[in-house]
Amino acid sequence: MRLENQKAQLDAQNADLSGSRFVDVSLADAVFEDVNLTGALFADVNLTNLAIVNADLTGMTIDGVRVTDLFAAYTKGTA
Repeated sequence: MRLENQKAQLDAQNADLSGSRFVDVSLADAVFEDVNLTGALFADVNLTNLAIVNADLTGMTIDGVRVTDLFAAYTKGTA
């Protein structure tokens, strides 16, 4: 599936989005629940209030940084 120039709210539930590319889009207030985001790429994306619940984030990157590295840096800074 390819979405371009969409302005509507985007939510995903029980979806396989592995390997997806999100580039120059707004996912503000979106909800991804029970979603496979393995290897997904996010670049130049508005992630304001994005909710990701029960998702596989293995290999997912945001602006070239692995999400697991972001989580590690965040938890280290709050410890």
